[in-house]
Amino acid sequence: MNDVANLETGELVDYQPLNPAELEQLIVEIGNRLEQSVPAIRDMWEQRYTKEREFIEAHAKAMLTSKQATVAMARKEADLATMAYKQAFDDAKTTLHAAEALQKALQSRLFGMQNINRVVASLYNAGGVGR
Repeated sequence: MNDVANLETGELVDYQPLNPAELEQLIVEIGNRLEQSVPAIRDMWEQRYTKEREFIEAHAKAMLTSKQATVAMARKEADLATMAYKQAFDDAKTTLHAAEALQKALQSRLFGMQNINRVVASLYNAGGVGR
């Protein structure tokens, strides 16, 4: 069976099952990937908060050690001194949001496949298949 998502780009693969067995397999595969995403996203949330705390700490230290005469100037100096921490924090947020978007896309695809599966089962039952 084909992959549900391109692991390099994170994009969903346009795969159309051809029979009820492939449809059921696709539902199981998507369900497994969603299950595996939970600990990965939890780790991404942890990384995001770690980077945020590092940024806040570095910014506060830069503010406390500033020799600027005004708070506004001390804040600007601290902003410049902590740009790398801010970038790491922003990168962690971007990664997390992308993972959550992929998770939502997989959930939508799963729900769609489950609905198709119900329709296929109804058609088989209505047509007398399996009697």
